[in-house]
Parts: sequence; structure tokens; C-alpha cells
Amino acid sequence: MSWNDRVVWSEGQFLLPQMFQQQERYLEHVMHYRSLPLTPFFWGFSHYNIDGEALNIGKLILKEASGIFPDGTPFNAPDHTPLPPPLTILPEHLNQQICLAVPVRAPNSEETTFDNNPESLARFSVHEHDIRDANSLGRGAQLLQLSHLRLRLLPEKAVTGAWIGLPLTRITGLNPDGRIDIDHDLIPPIINYQASSLMCTWLSWINDLIRMRADSLAERLTGSDNHGHEAAEVSDYLLLQILNRFEPLLTHLAKTPLAPEVLYRYLSELAGELSTYVRPQTRRPAEYKEYKHLTPYAGLKSLVDEVQFLLNAVLIRGAQRIELKEGTYGILNAVVAPSDLADFSTLVLAIKASMPTDVLLQHFAAQTKIGPSDRLPELIRSHLPGLALQVLPVPPRQIPFQAGYIYYDIRREGALWEHIARYGGMVMHTAGEFPGLETELWGVRDK
Repeated sequence: MSWNDRVVWSEGQFLLPQMFQQQERYLEHVMHYRSLPLTPFFWGFSHYNIDGEALNIGKLILKEASGIFPDGTPFNAPDHTPLPPPLTILPEHLNQQICLAVPVRAPNSEETTFDNNPESLARFSVHEHDIRDANSLGRGAQLLQLSHLRLRLLPEKAVTGAWIGLPLTRITGLNPDGRIDIDHDLIPPIINYQASSLMCTWLSWINDLIRMRADSLAERLTGSDNHGHEAAEVSDYLLLQILNRFEPLLTHLAKTPLAPEVLYRYLSELAGELSTYVRPQTRRPAEYKEYKHLTPYAGLKSLVDEVQFLLNAVLIRGAQRIELKEGTYGILNAVVAPSDLADFSTLVLAIKASMPTDVLLQHFAAQTKIGPSDRLPELIRSHLPGLALQVLPVPPRQIPFQAGYIYYDIRREGALWEHIARYGGMVMHTAGEFPGLETELWGVRDK
């Protein structure tokens, strides 16, 4: 209980090393617990670099590393403390995590070793250095005894209760030529997501995808793609609003050192907002794996995959206009792939002509045949019906309403439709005179 208590300084005391050691422990204890409420994810690597060439000779060498251990001990190697000795990878290390470790700080235990005994569990080793007096009237440099952390690379099975460590990598393979393979997808606990090149790549992908989707939506809504006026929906404006908000935010995050939990938080917010518009069945976000600071890969990877899926679905229109190409003898050809037809829940034919609406309603459906391109001549010669046309009182909400147009639902049933759904493409022929006839074919998705 007294290990971190404050020293009482009073007159007449003899100064002892224990007093300064106790005061140092007290101050470190206060600083650690004062900063704990700021974030629960204060520990991990802020930067690390594994020697790739050393892996070819069966050794794991850490070229540089900085961060904070879970007990609040900071480290910065090689700037402020020596790098850990190289670890020779043995067969028993296969499929084990390798940790950067330091002896744990325990009451009444040895903290500093003077002989740097490899078997010692002291967390500091002594070294001597000439330190100059910082005062202007100083008397020059004096040789002082200083200490630094004794970092070690240990396999996870060797990290017992006497050690505290941070997972660094995992050994996934030992090759006959001595070369070792490590898990490049493993992300150690980090306090700066920029310490992981994989996380930086994820954020860059998402940011680029957001920019592309926002540009495409903006072109559609402004009409600069020559189709924006045709099928603009309120949801498109709301989606663009979301993308316009997150694009500058993620651009800022890409330049800012932040904990990966903050990145997880913003991406989950983006996924939740996109789900409202992109998941028509539920309008609810999917369940993502929770963020775990010790193993951040699983939670972030599932969330990144979900965000990429949602962003790819953003450009799937609720209604898509299908081009009708005019062929011979007044036949209109619609080239649609079977996969696209399967994606549509409804096919809508919109017509307009320079004649009374009731007359157009009375004659158009009876004088129009729609079917597969290879079956239409037979339907015309034999006076057989094509796909049925059913008048819609109002067009689907995905299709822009245009005054004077009549909307038909092309019934997706029967042998003719099965043929179209299998091979794709369909044609339309209208007999008789319909002056100024205008036709539009729309594929509607449940979005």
C-alpha cells in the first residue's frame, strides 16, 4: 500500500536514495492516474519498424520503436533507450506472437541492475554519461550514472507475470532456407493509426472512394452527366450531403495522428448513416465486430469492408433508364443484360403522344407487342400477345414524374419473360399511327 505514497520532507532528515526513489514513484503514479481518464486506449506503439532483411536469415530485429506500455511506461528506441537484442526464431516460435517486453514493476523488487545480467528481472540498466551543468555559471560536465529500459523481444509463451509486453508480430512460417514469414495482416496495439501502413491504406481507399462517389452523385444531380435530370431522388441529395461531410473530415484524419479507436468511431458513424439509404430491406446498419485495442485488425477490417460495400452501392440508382434504339420497321430495341434484368424489381414503360390521353390509353396497349427479339416477328404474324402492359395510376417514386406521360408496368411473367430473363434484350413494336409518340423504358430497383 505504501509503494506509491508521497514522501514527507521534514527538517533534520538524512537524505537517502530511498527518498528520491519513493518521490519518483509517487510522481509517476500521480501523472499516470491523472491522465488515465483522457482515453482508455493510451497504450501501444506510436511507431515501429521491423528489419525485413533480417527475416531472410531467421532473425527478428526491431530497427526502431516508440510507444507506451500498458503500465504507463513510455519507450523510444533507439533514441532514448537501446533496442532489444535480436531474437533468433526457432521452430517452437511458429504460430506464436512475438512481443516487445520489459520487466514488470513490482513492490520491493530490484528495479536497476549495475552489471546488466541477462537473467536479471530489473527493468533498468545503468550506464554512465558526462552531463554538462545547464547553468551559465556551471563547472563543466560531470560523470553521472543514468539508467534506461531493458527491452526484450520474447515469444508470447515466455511473457509470464514477471513481464509486461506489447504484441509486435506473429511468426507464420519457417522456410528450409532459414527465411521466416510473419503475419503482415496482424496489427499490434497502436496509439497512432499511422504506425500501421495497412490502416493508412484502408483510409486512403475509403477517402478515394468517397471522393469518386461524391463526384458521380454531384454530376448526376447537376445534370452534367446528361442524365441528372432524369432520375434524381431526394435520397441522392441526402447521400451527397453525407459524402460531402465525411470527405473533408477523413482528409483531415489522414493527416492527423490519432488512435485507431477514433478512426473506428468515425467509420462506424459513416456506415450507420449510409445504411439508412443503401440498405432498403432494413434501413439499419449491419452488426460490426467490436473494436479491441489489443487486436484492432478484426474490428477495423470488418468495418472497412462494410463501408466499402456501402460506398459501392451508393451509385446503384433506384431507377435506371434503359436506352431504346430504333431499328427497322418501327421496332425499338432495348439491350439489357440478364444480370441487370434480375436486379430490377419492375420494368416501367412511359409513353406520350400528341393525342388525347383517353384515346392513347384505349389503343396503345392493344396495338403494342413486347417480347424477345427472335420471337417478335412470329408474335406479329400470328397476332399473338406479347408481354402484358398494366396501366399505373402513378409512376414509381424512383421515376421522375413528367406531365402528359402514361406509365405502364411491363408484367414479368409467362414464357416470353422467362426467355428474356435468360438471354437478355427485348424489342417493342407499335402498330398504327400515334403522332409525336415518345417512349421511355425504366428499370426500377427496390432502393
